[in-house]
Amino acid sequence: MTDTNQKKVQITIPSDTVATFSNIAQVTVLDDSVILQFAYLRPNTTTGKLVSEIALSPKHAIEFNRALDATIKRHFTRHLNDAGQNNPTQEDKSS
Repeated sequence: MTDTNQKKVQITIPSDTVATFSNIAQVTVLDDSVILQFAYLRPNTTTGKLVSEIALSPKHAIEFNRALDATIKRHFTRHLNDAGQNNPTQEDKSS
């Protein structure tokens, strides 16, 4: 999000908030929204439970995708470098 007109927003997180683990996700794209559904599928079973559902506008979905992509690339590139492994960008430069 690079909008120069951004306003600071204060978000309160209730003290009883608990993170929920999800090991499966589904993305549904409609004309006016993108729906992200997160579920937990029990190991060695075919039963699961929906743990969260988030509806985004297409614009917010695109911004979320960019932020998630950049964060994951930055995080895993750092860990690959810490482990002494080359990231694909470095390998491409040496070819």
